[in-house]
Amino acid sequence: MGATRILLVDDEIALTSLIEKYLLRMGFDVLSMTDSRAALECFQEAQPPFQIVIADMSMPDLSGEDLLREILRSNAAVRGILCSGYAVAGAALAREYRGRVDFLQKPFLPKMLADTVHRL
Repeated sequence: MGATRILLVDDEIALTSLIEKYLLRMGFDVLSMTDSRAALECFQEAQPPFQIVIADMSMPDLSGEDLLREILRSNAAVRGILCSGYAVAGAALAREYRGRVDFLQKPFLPKMLADTVHRL
């Protein structure tokens, strides 16, 4: 079995690059994107499929919450991490998809991300 595939979606290019490098060093197979609509298309067409989607809450056009909600409805096996600078932002989605979605408040430490990915 290969490395866990992660789709990382955040419109902040510098932050996305930093998180991607960290996840790659941890041994994950990572694809990062800055456009949530394109990320949804990519997720739907991906072979092999992604196991984890990490999405920023606030993105133009399609929010991270809406992106994750769409992905979670279409794939029961996928897990999600919603990130935001606002503590209460991901609470509803995390409750709705208990055990499948976790929330990370920005800024977070790399270890916090690693722990969350491993927990899911």
